[in-house]
Amino acid sequence: MMAQPVSQHRRALRRAVDIPCELVSRYVDAPLLYWATDLTPYGMWIETPIPMQTGEIVVVCFRPPVWWPGRELMVFAEVTRAANLSRGRKGPRGMGVEFLDLTAHERRTLVSWLRRRPPPLPLRRARSGRDPASLPAPQYLKAS
Repeated sequence: MMAQPVSQHRRALRRAVDIPCELVSRYVDAPLLYWATDLTPYGMWIETPIPMQTGEIVVVCFRPPVWWPGRELMVFAEVTRAANLSRGRKGPRGMGVEFLDLTAHERRTLVSWLRRRPPPLPLRRARSGRDPASLPAPQYLKAS
């Protein structure tokens, strides 16, 4: 029997946001303020100077603009990705968390609001250090 390829696709398109969120972990009882910069109905990217280890369970509290006034969304989440600049990585330092206990109503409301949000801009790739003059000339520029 042939093995099925593993899909590398996300469950939902990430959407660019700029939402303050509070994070509580087993290490710190007081909420710490961070910024979520992209969001899906399944999780978010949180910019933080010191990302936690993958597998850590945290409580994330935030107010999506779609919620009625004064209501805060508080969910348990698992750290599924951590990015630290010390490993030579370019881009924002932070961590991705996956929501563990959103209700069906909360997820549907997020889906509806996120449809109108743009996806985040991709990071620019670093230039290859090659000099453009060292590249071969296109065929149409070569003399016959």
